[in-house]
Amino acid sequence: MKKVLAFLAAIILISSLTACNLSDENPENVLNRLDGIVGLISNSQITSDESLVGVRNNTEDSYTGEYIAKCNGQTWRDVIFGGGTIQKRSLRIRGRICQKSGKATIRIRMNTVVTELKTDEKGNFETILDMTSGGNYIMIDYKNFSGSVELISEYCSGSIQEI
Repeated sequence: MKKVLAFLAAIILISSLTACNLSDENPENVLNRLDGIVGLISNSQITSDESLVGVRNNTEDSYTGEYIAKCNGQTWRDVIFGGGTIQKRSLRIRGRICQKSGKATIRIRMNTVVTELKTDEKGNFETILDMTSGGNYIMIDYKNFSGSVELISEYCSGSIQEI
């Protein structure tokens, strides 16, 4: 935590020394730049590729991509997608859990609210997330799980339904 605070202090100091002409800057560019800084800081919460139970393929950023896991008695938590943001994001999350034994649970954390996604009788799940500013993460909890998990996260448009 001390490293994060020191990093934030350094960013603020550098920004104050170089921000003489920020009033001339496009507000959208400033917002995107700040969102990028917040995103970099929050990436430490996402499980590294080397430590994942499965394999993650990111597409545009740390919020979208594909994740596939084949498990044999795993007990672990993979934080797969997400991060900190100051911008709103709408994501469509879908996939399938094929369970032989144990349990795998898809969990969504949006700031302090944690929700578990329900699957249908075939193990399919799908939802649309309306993520606001703060920390937003998509994770899987494995408890002695044997089977497979497929998860896709992509940006969407249209009506937004919070989980």
